[in-house]
Amino acid sequence: MKTDADFSPRHILCPVDLSEPATLALKYAAVGARSFGAALTVLQAIEVELPPYFTPGQMPQLARQTRLTRAAARKALSAHVRAVLGPAARELAPRVSLVEGHPTDAILDAAERESADLIVMGTHGRGGARRLLLGSVTENVVRHARVPVFVARQRQHEFLAPDQTGALPNLRRVLCAVVPGAPARAGLQAAAALATRFGAELTALYVVEGARTALAPAREELCAWLPSVATHCEVRPVVRRGRAAEQIVAFAGETRQDLIVLAAQPKPERHGLFLGTTTERVLRQAPAPVLVIPSQP
Repeated sequence: MKTDADFSPRHILCPVDLSEPATLALKYAAVGARSFGAALTVLQAIEVELPPYFTPGQMPQLARQTRLTRAAARKALSAHVRAVLGPAARELAPRVSLVEGHPTDAILDAAERESADLIVMGTHGRGGARRLLLGSVTENVVRHARVPVFVARQRQHEFLAPDQTGALPNLRRVLCAVVPGAPARAGLQAAAALATRFGAELTALYVVEGARTALAPAREELCAWLPSVATHCEVRPVVRRGRAAEQIVAFAGETRQDLIVLAAQPKPERHGLFLGTTTERVLRQAPAPVLVIPSQP
């Protein structure tokens, strides 16, 4: 059984920085590649810094040192992939790519250059003022990516066994946060496709933020909209009141959802997301991995 808009990535891009969250993301990427029969590219972006002052006579030495740095980084990346994936590395034969440049730009450029249709990333999910000031490579990629981005971090409820990279995902509950209307359509269709493929229960959560808005009409609106989007998948409608991000995170935790799916509304002039949106707040606090679907024409 298929939904109107299938979710079947053929090329998965997994950026890594050898951290624990990136290691977890690589395991998810491997499981996704196996489940969908997709190609897998593991990407690491490095920034090779030259000394601020050097003479023309030092150029050959600097060039040699740069080559050695690149070779060592590529060797370390290949060893990391083999160590993390174990036997699955031989089965999947992921392509290992080392590029120079700022991580966000390198990831977005690689996704377009290599026609990736899913990016799988880890995030540290820091909080507080330091977190807001420093920003995040993952959030920047989510803001500007033209393809879906799957985000996971350590200490989350997981739908895979991290120590069993050859196992299939145990995806039982999928939560899709919606506001009935066009921007949410892509997210719900992707969530329905995943729920259908893995035999998972799908819940559509509509959070009403207005204190004076009655819940009964909101539920009627949701129930009337759902069949027009997820035509071949049974969807459980839920309506709650409160702040959207808080309610999404709370509901996902209370019901032990395996995956949260969000449709991100683009910022027309930059093809990215609005800062401080529900999407970003959920990414920082979600108790489960989050799949962000871009709502782009």
